[in-house]
Amino acid sequence: MPVLHKYRDRDEYYILTKIRGNIITFQLTDEGQRKLQKAGINPKQQFTRALLLDLYRSGDVFTHRSGPGELLDGHQMALDFSNDPEPEKLFPACANCLSLQDLHLVEVKGANHFASILCDDCRSKNNAAIDTSIPLNLVSRGILTRMLALKGVEKVDASVTAYKDLLEAEFESKWDAYRKGQPEQALLIDIETGNQRSLL
Repeated sequence: MPVLHKYRDRDEYYILTKIRGNIITFQLTDEGQRKLQKAGINPKQQFTRALLLDLYRSGDVFTHRSGPGELLDGHQMALDFSNDPEPEKLFPACANCLSLQDLHLVEVKGANHFASILCDDCRSKNNAAIDTSIPLNLVSRGILTRMLALKGVEKVDASVTAYKDLLEAEFESKWDAYRKGQPEQALLIDIETGNQRSLL
């Protein structure tokens, strides 16, 4: 599970988590820090990967190639990532190299026409074949569907399929939570008698 940490040399925070066997450092925006504080997450505390994914999709966490800087607790970091109830593959990654750096949904043209998710390095290597490129944190269910339709993309690779499944699950989860919080809609027709009920 992700763990929140504080820098020793400044009043800022970062997140460590394990994704696909690698320890990943996420930096937080000021808004990301506020969201975690509001959620009651304190330094050295674990939280769900789904919350980290929400922060990623809202642009409130990001990765850099640099290390985490000077840590508040030195080298004694809480890296208890065992028994994580949420799968590491919940988090999107580059289709080519599994990097999390600056992911984009891309349309690849050439011998094959398909959609993929690529990091900044893989996009640079494939630059001539890429037509459309959208930062992944901006890609919603609607934008993904619309982009594929507008660009006539019929094939998607496994990275896009996994991300689409993630967006669908997130959508269903939010609607389920909404339905559970709402009173049941009264039927306008009484099923037993067939009589119409008044709205007034």
